[in-house]
Amino acid sequence: MRLAWRRRSDPVLGLVDIGSAVAVSYVAFRLRFEGEAPLPDTYLAKYRIATVLLVILWVVLGRASGLYRRAALRPGTSNLEPAFGAATAAGLALVVADYVLFDADVSRAWIGLVVLGLMLAGLASRAVLRRSRRALVPLGLALERYAVMGGDAQARRLVDDLTRAPGAPFRVVATLGADLSPDEVFSRVGELRLDGLILPPGSAPMGALLATRMSGSGVDVLVAPQFGELEMRVASIAMLQGIPLLRVAGMAPRRRAERARPRDKARHGVAVLGTRGVPANYGGFETFAERLALNLVRDGVATTVYCRSHYVSVPSPWRGIRLVTLPTIRSKHLDTIVHTTLSALHLVMTRGPRDVVLCNAANAPVLLLLRLFGRRVVLNVDGLEWRRSKWGVLGRSWYRMGEWVSVRLASVLVTDAHEVQTYYRVRHDTDSVMIPYGADLLPRGALPVPAETPVQPDCYVLYVSRWERENNPLMVARAHAASGADLDLVMLGQATYDDALGAEVRAATGPRGHLPGALFGDAYRGLQTNAACYVHATEVGGTHPALIEAMGAGNLCLVLDTPENREVVGPAGVFFADEASLAERLAWAGSLSAVERETWRERARELAAERYSWDAVTRAYLSLLRGDAGSG
Repeated sequence: MRLAWRRRSDPVLGLVDIGSAVAVSYVAFRLRFEGEAPLPDTYLAKYRIATVLLVILWVVLGRASGLYRRAALRPGTSNLEPAFGAATAAGLALVVADYVLFDADVSRAWIGLVVLGLMLAGLASRAVLRRSRRALVPLGLALERYAVMGGDAQARRLVDDLTRAPGAPFRVVATLGADLSPDEVFSRVGELRLDGLILPPGSAPMGALLATRMSGSGVDVLVAPQFGELEMRVASIAMLQGIPLLRVAGMAPRRRAERARPRDKARHGVAVLGTRGVPANYGGFETFAERLALNLVRDGVATTVYCRSHYVSVPSPWRGIRLVTLPTIRSKHLDTIVHTTLSALHLVMTRGPRDVVLCNAANAPVLLLLRLFGRRVVLNVDGLEWRRSKWGVLGRSWYRMGEWVSVRLASVLVTDAHEVQTYYRVRHDTDSVMIPYGADLLPRGALPVPAETPVQPDCYVLYVSRWERENNPLMVARAHAASGADLDLVMLGQATYDDALGAEVRAATGPRGHLPGALFGDAYRGLQTNAACYVHATEVGGTHPALIEAMGAGNLCLVLDTPENREVVGPAGVFFADEASLAERLAWAGSLSAVERETWRERARELAAERYSWDAVTRAYLSLLRGDAGSG
């Protein structure tokens, strides 16, 4: 029997089991002799020796039975069999020791209580450690080791997603080539002491082969899902005329996308909560709120948009939209949720609209209040914000909690990309209605280049995004400087919460780079409609508004290769994987002839017109509010 500590979690498990055995022995002793006369010291000494023996037995038998195996702390693994086996074996060993060492003086009732207590302690201790693994991360304990299979863009994206946010209770220690055979992978697993293999989407056949080869080793084989793979489940095999056929069963998730039907067909108006407000001059949700509200007003629906006092710049009503301006706490963590909470309170206290469009899963805690007061809430959860490295443990936990609340309390759950829809389908067993953002189709050169940017039409590259690590503004600045392309660079945006990143971007920007900050309205549209090409480098999120706006403006789009971005731009985009390949794409874009560039622009414009019309987006939301849409 091999008893050497193999992993960093083993000492923790050993200490937990020692403490559990001592506690169980003491509690069993108190229960057995409660109310009886004091016991002789010689008798007590035997129980102390028996306790020491019990501690040793519990640790040794726990390791032998599997309570220290890789899967013991893995979610979804049952420890009932090893805990029962170890506790029973410890009880039998105590019975033997009682006759051999203690002259049969140890109580059988005490041994029985000990066996029951050890089994419960084994189950409870692993369950607690399993659910508190993140608390052990600072100590370097209970960290599982994984490798990702494959060297393509999907595998690289998977590694980035797994390692981007700090504090994960596991480590990705290697990337293994997709050309390795199952036997070669098995050998590498042993060399690297892996707890599991992770395969990118579309690798289900390879995953089945590896799972067979890894069977019995305790190594997990995990495959990242893609939406098409969720649509069919084999229930059984049928034989018709000697031909084996698969009997397909549905995979309907436990929760439907639409959980509450409307009662008044949106006759009492619609309120939009969770954004900074309108007119839009910040980001995607604000643009969405503005365009949705304008189109709802055009269709005769009374619409209220709640705005933050430090953001709104126009009086109410604005273009037929009622604006309610409320204060908030201007900080990274409190701005959104404080304002949305005040907005929800104002809505119910003033008997505002019964139908609510709520933006951002971080605002999910207000769902309870809104639903208790009879509001029907259509919640757009946005992307997977908790993946961003800017959020610490508190921020990521808040977003994860928001997801959990969203899928249970929202009247209708809306996602903006199939990748996000797949995540909610797998992670939360829920359907959602997928509605992307919209874009205007702007003629080329319809507006002039703004004076803030001294560039000429068709002579510059445009980048638009908040400067966050996952949006890669530093990569774009460096790639442009290294490309040698005969094109200027205009980078719209700013580092709101990361001054160090802002300084790095400014330092990396070459002499032909221009950083005018954040521009909106006609200035922004002027830059979009006159750019030679547009660079989109975001890693996290669903349908990014700036990307589809660039498509609607007829831009050649150079896009970071991620599943979400491929979903949005499809055949109309030119993809890059890293800084070096972006530099190559920029040089290529600068060398295109006018005819070649126009061909790419037409592809982008046609796709935007087909998929991302604001009229279609508004109709989809209005049908949800009126109850005309399906349940997803």
